[in-house]
Amino acid sequence: MEKDIIGYTFDSFFLDISHKKLWKGSEQMQVSERGLLLLTYLCQASPDHISRQELIDRIWSHSVVSDASLSRLISDIRVTLDDDAKEQKIIRTTKGVGFCIVDLEPVYEAPLYASTHPSFYTKSKLALTKYRIAILGLCLAVVCVALIVEQRQQQALIDAVAKIADYQENTYTAFKAQAARRNELVDMIKVRLKIERSLQFEKFFALYFPELTQQEMFVFDQIRAITETGLKVNNQGILDELNAHPELFEQIKGARELQQHLAFWINKYHSVFSKRADMCLLYVGVEDGVPYPSGVDDEVKNWLAAQ
Repeated sequence: MEKDIIGYTFDSFFLDISHKKLWKGSEQMQVSERGLLLLTYLCQASPDHISRQELIDRIWSHSVVSDASLSRLISDIRVTLDDDAKEQKIIRTTKGVGFCIVDLEPVYEAPLYASTHPSFYTKSKLALTKYRIAILGLCLAVVCVALIVEQRQQQALIDAVAKIADYQENTYTAFKAQAARRNELVDMIKVRLKIERSLQFEKFFALYFPELTQQEMFVFDQIRAITETGLKVNNQGILDELNAHPELFEQIKGARELQQHLAFWINKYHSVFSKRADMCLLYVGVEDGVPYPSGVDDEVKNWLAAQ
């Protein structure tokens, strides 16, 4: 009778799917529940790839999340496995196809703990020998430190871009909600005063602000609240990440233009919007010389998908 697979070995790791544990030699690794699910799905599918959407559907089956959530999870697991997006010695990314784990073997019989598993005991001894040799070689130690620094820098970039992607989604959601209330207020004023709007929204609302009715003022305040929270907070978040990681200007098309647009928006918010009670929304565009760069949201998502 064919035996059941109880786990998988890859590199110096043993994934015990029956007990939901990850071992490196005799050491049990600390991995989140979603991280273990990710490794299990990738191992079970090997040597085939699993697409980004299929992983999201399986791991977050009852939640709605963005690609950034999966990118962060894969990045965290790579750190645990001493892997990275550049080397991809364990988790391999194939653009447009998905992810897979390379060079793994199924395990049919093993004790409860990887530390007593013969193959892993051998791998653990080999790893320990390599570490001792590394300590004795000063030059090799310097190389290792440099690789760690590079890996951490890359991880910091991935985390920053993931935050930017989340902020962009939040900003777009807030903008759609604000546009709906904006149009509602315009219609209310047009019907009551029997006029047509010929001015820009900012000027139109400022002109009729002194004579808004109580009902119109209620909608006006809602629009202003979205500017003060949904837009300002997320725009500031994107700007902070770009300012903290200027290397993204060279890696993501439109990132520098996005930084210039948001810096202008934030400055206008503090110097104009926050000082005027008759403004409920704030636009920065072509007329200011710093339009929002077309396609930059997709460029951010594409950069994350490639990591």
